[in-house]
Amino acid sequence: MNAILTWINDRTGIRDAWRAFTDAPLAGGACWLRTLPAAIFLTFCVQAITGFFLWMYYSPSTQTAWESVYYLQYQVLGGWLLRAAHHFAGQATLVLAGLYLLALIFSGRYRAPRETVYWIALLMVLCSLALLLTGDLLAWSQNGYAGTKVRASFSMLLPGIGEEAYKLLIGGPAFGHLTLTRFLALHIGLFGGGFALMLVLHFVFARRANRTLVLEVKKTAPFWPDQAARNAVVFFIVLAAISGLSLWHGCREADLHRGVALGSPADPAPTNSFDAARPEWAFRGLYQFSHYFPGDKAIYAIFVVPGAILLLFFLLPFLGRWRPVDYLNRAGTSALLIALVGLSYLSYSQDADDPKHRNVLAEEQLRADRAIALARAKGIPATGALTLLQNDALAEGRLLFRQNCASCHNATDKDGLDIAAEKPSAPDLHGFASREWIKGLLDPKQIMTPKYFGGTKIRGGMIDFVRKTLPDLLQDENGKQSLEAEKNLAKVVMAVSAEAQLPSQCDLDNRDKKLIEEGRVLLVDDFGCTDCHKFRGQGKLGMAPDLTGYGSKAWIAAFTSDPKSKRFYGQKNDRMPSYAESVDPSRNLLSPHSLEMLADWLRGDWFKE
Repeated sequence: MNAILTWINDRTGIRDAWRAFTDAPLAGGACWLRTLPAAIFLTFCVQAITGFFLWMYYSPSTQTAWESVYYLQYQVLGGWLLRAAHHFAGQATLVLAGLYLLALIFSGRYRAPRETVYWIALLMVLCSLALLLTGDLLAWSQNGYAGTKVRASFSMLLPGIGEEAYKLLIGGPAFGHLTLTRFLALHIGLFGGGFALMLVLHFVFARRANRTLVLEVKKTAPFWPDQAARNAVVFFIVLAAISGLSLWHGCREADLHRGVALGSPADPAPTNSFDAARPEWAFRGLYQFSHYFPGDKAIYAIFVVPGAILLLFFLLPFLGRWRPVDYLNRAGTSALLIALVGLSYLSYSQDADDPKHRNVLAEEQLRADRAIALARAKGIPATGALTLLQNDALAEGRLLFRQNCASCHNATDKDGLDIAAEKPSAPDLHGFASREWIKGLLDPKQIMTPKYFGGTKIRGGMIDFVRKTLPDLLQDENGKQSLEAEKNLAKVVMAVSAEAQLPSQCDLDNRDKKLIEEGRVLLVDDFGCTDCHKFRGQGKLGMAPDLTGYGSKAWIAAFTSDPKSKRFYGQKNDRMPSYAESVDPSRNLLSPHSLEMLADWLRGDWFKE
């Protein structure tokens, strides 16, 4: 064996190089500060190795990026762990690079003859930040897409070159396939390769600075074994932290949320903007700082002030030659660090106290979970995973309701608000057309509450009937409550609700067919509903909404298309907009497909696993 090793060394010199490395004297001896560059090298190696395998599965296009990440996360054995390790290694690299930079500043080792080492450390931090920024978009999730779009738009603030800089950054006039390929190239080629180059240069410059310092200090010691032992301890701690975080996020959650969360597929439609997008934790302070510079003044928060601070950090080795300025440099760095932490805390606390922000995040989580569930159950079509959501009543219908209906309508349940209007002024549509909903509508105590017509301008008609006429119809000859009349009213409720053919009531409607038939007769003969409403050929249109097919998919789609139609409220319509009254599709607010999705969501009619 020794002969083989000798032969290898004679041809390569590897053993001599290793001995030269381990036996070289270290100025000041072994210390924990020297473990940080070694730990940064370790975390970058983890990033590079895991990133290589992620790259093998990744397909950068708007119809395959999210889909390829989904495949890795949920279909490839251990894929979730691979992705989690890459994510947490990236976070660890930034933390360690930041600590190393701060350690150099506060220990005074940023000054001669270690200026180049300090500058390389500063470039490592910048590369780490850039890796986080460019990697955020690659999953093509709604959060990554929305956040990156906002950050990229800041380049438009640059005077004279803003528009061209924006196009250069995203690969064209708008986000798309070329944006993903460009960000992938930046992530791997420029910033990943740049970081690798910084590691090589750091080794060269650190060794050179060490040889200079060895001549000036009295205490020296070789790398082996003391410094090697310290490095090994830090290696173990860092690897344990990355592994622990990756496994914890995989084992503590259900299979659906295992590993690093995958949001819903990015939806570029302008109407589907995502207002809750936030940058990584490292940028939260800058994000909060930018709020104090609205409009065009944001250029100061994004470019001018950070650029000036960055320039100052590059100049620190020159400024720190004088001892008083060195102390000032440390104090300024401390103040900046405190300010960033404070701004970051303020940003997180404001989000935590903002119910609107929490609601948007909850909605995004619902869409993400639904996209994953649909992909598992149905597979992903050639048009991409976004198509699954766009054709799903639970996801798309809910989104359409929030965008178009929630300004006036609530959709509440017994446990509280599900979708809440800021100022509800129209009926609560949770359980619309169900037996319980119609029963409440016919209750004199409820009809004028905010759940029904209490917030509207509608008066008379149905309200007078329920509050004045209906109580009389429910009494017997002696003016007492009639049990038989109440049973008949329950049959009428069944008959009206059965028109909707709600999936949740199919079994009940099939069981109560006879009662429903009786209710249809009672609706006309005993309760006189057709005096105002049209119902199955009885009555006339123009006085009140048509009860034929009430609450069905076709009825809801027709009603939302044009509530001013004679079939519905006509001239009595109260602020309800017409979403598709024109024969010209380009003039309508919603397409027929959107109306169907909205109707199905209101009816609870969607795909169930």
